[in-house]
Amino acid sequence: MRKTILLLCLFGLLSTNTRAADTYDYVVFTLTNGTTQAVSSSNLTITFSDGNLVASNPTKTLATIPLASLSSMEFSTEDSTGIEETMIDFLTTDDSVTIYDMNGRQMPGKANLPKGVYILKTNNKTIKIQLK
Repeated sequence: MRKTILLLCLFGLLSTNTRAADTYDYVVFTLTNGTTQAVSSSNLTITFSDGNLVASNPTKTLATIPLASLSSMEFSTEDSTGIEETMIDFLTTDDSVTIYDMNGRQMPGKANLPKGVYILKTNNKTIKIQLK
């Protein structure tokens, strides 16, 4: 019930924005674990079913998010927040690379990492990366 009230308030705040919603390309959902998921706002329909937020367009379901895991949502002109696409061209063969998950746990050096967000630390730089 608290999530429903929170979402209604959020929709109310978003609707007071002076920019028309159709000028935004994406809706970005932020989850309680810090990850984000962006969906196209074109022909977007949001419904609630069995404790989930379901984002869909006329042809398919784009995202199903448990309401208990939803921290926030916002309209955006970009498909994600806080993560930019980048080429890791600053690495050299002399660099030591350490990868951490979002909980601060160091990941095994030769691991095949699952999809998610990670912190990559080198000798001289730390960046956030997302594996899709």
